[in-house]
Amino acid sequence: MGSEERVYGRFDFGLTPEQEERARRLHHDGVVIDLLYQGPCSPDVWTAELVAELDALGSDDLFTVAFFLQKKALAGQFPRYKEVMDASGVTAPATGGYVLRDKASILDAAHLAARALEAFPWMRRARRAGDIRAAHAAGGQAIWGLVQTNMLAPGDLDLIDIAHDLGVLNTVDCAYNSMNFIGAGCTERYDPGLSHFGLQFVRRCDDVGVIVDTAHSGRQTTLDACAASRKPVIATHTSAAAVFAHDRAKSDDELRAIAGTGGVIGVYVVPFFLAAPDDPNPTIELFLDHVDHISDLVGWEHVAIGTDWPLALPPHVMEAAFAGKQADFGFRPEHGIDKVTRTLDGFRDYRDLVNLTRGLVSRGYDDDQVRGIIGENFLRVFEAVNG
Repeated sequence: MGSEERVYGRFDFGLTPEQEERARRLHHDGVVIDLLYQGPCSPDVWTAELVAELDALGSDDLFTVAFFLQKKALAGQFPRYKEVMDASGVTAPATGGYVLRDKASILDAAHLAARALEAFPWMRRARRAGDIRAAHAAGGQAIWGLVQTNMLAPGDLDLIDIAHDLGVLNTVDCAYNSMNFIGAGCTERYDPGLSHFGLQFVRRCDDVGVIVDTAHSGRQTTLDACAASRKPVIATHTSAAAVFAHDRAKSDDELRAIAGTGGVIGVYVVPFFLAAPDDPNPTIELFLDHVDHISDLVGWEHVAIGTDWPLALPPHVMEAAFAGKQADFGFRPEHGIDKVTRTLDGFRDYRDLVNLTRGLVSRGYDDDQVRGIIGENFLRVFEAVNG
């Protein structure tokens, strides 16, 4: 709230006027892909009237409240949805939020996506890399489907084909934090790696054209997925454990394995995964520290953006949605996700997305490298898997 008083995309990197113009041009002219885009809205877009309307729902279910503004936009009642998306500069935002579990969940996701494509003439579905490039040329956006919470069980592999055919599954994580039939998540006590069913899952994704994601997967599950896949494997939103140790981060061995498949590693801007809880002012420089480490380790060609934060909810609703529910998401107290209203200085709103580009310029990346990290690297992977 109070967004009209804020100026976005102006974190002080000490850039010269020439560098500022270069960053503006790269962000505007480049294909910008966020591998986990929780936007286009943020806590800043909420007016008192919108907050009152949300509060009247009386729900603290995260999945119910998280889609509130999108549903208003679909009903033609929130034109700012398009305004803030354009202001972010994003070309291809990952969309998802559903649990891959059964046909009903897939059909619900397909219905929501179909409503968006019908309501928003500026939006198209990304089935091929050319769809993303065409959206950029037209000044619109191309949506693609990401699934984090994978609840597939033996006998369910055909659901991958169904979800992909309906356009709501382009990437899918092996496991979300905890263990499932495929493998183990990154906060699980043990990680035995991929099960036999997990191997079948990876092979089916390769056959269908679904990119295997390891963002929330455990270490051995990640390494196994990279060894088993014939296609590039990715981590849509993670960080480097060598820079800041956290269960959500990837070890250097995992980062090398992902890059070895030709895949990419998306770096998030989630403060409690990048800084200690007692850090008084975590800034966007932390994001850049992880980008630098991964670039130095495996090459800038394997780095991408996967912001994953902030969620578009008023602070009191965020607190209610997460209060006492960390375990439901596979987190424990030591993971430090209790300060859920915190954001990085330099990224509190998706209109700050240009700060990531500006930060890359400040760290000395050249034009090709910047274009790669903000979008072209993932587009290469998307094309390799989907054409």
